[in-house]
Amino acid sequence: LKESAYGLGSTTWEVVWKIMLPYTKHGVIGGIMLGLGRALGETMAVTFVIGNAFNLPSSIFSPSNSIASALANEFNEAGGLQKSALLELGLILFLITTVVLALSKFMLLKLARKEGTKH
Repeated sequence: LKESAYGLGSTTWEVVWKIMLPYTKHGVIGGIMLGLGRALGETMAVTFVIGNAFNLPSSIFSPSNSIASALANEFNEAGGLQKSALLELGLILFLITTVVLALSKFMLLKLARKEGTKH
């Protein structure tokens, strides 16, 4: 299909938007959602990049902490109420990941329904 489109005089931009993306949109969206899910659960790389500081950030560039890195750093030494709070953070992370995956499935179903109809 790509070579046919080029043979008919399409530009590279037209081939990407009108030939390649319509046939690969499920894989592209699936890859984006898997990457997002992976980024939500990533622990140590995010910990090193964002500074591992347990305070409220004053700007988007100041050091902070993520849910996954807080769990990884504090769970060993936690006890009592702090351990309960960390378990709650784990539940919140699970719920966020579940919502992201459900939204991606919904988007893929919506795209599949539109397939075959004129846009």
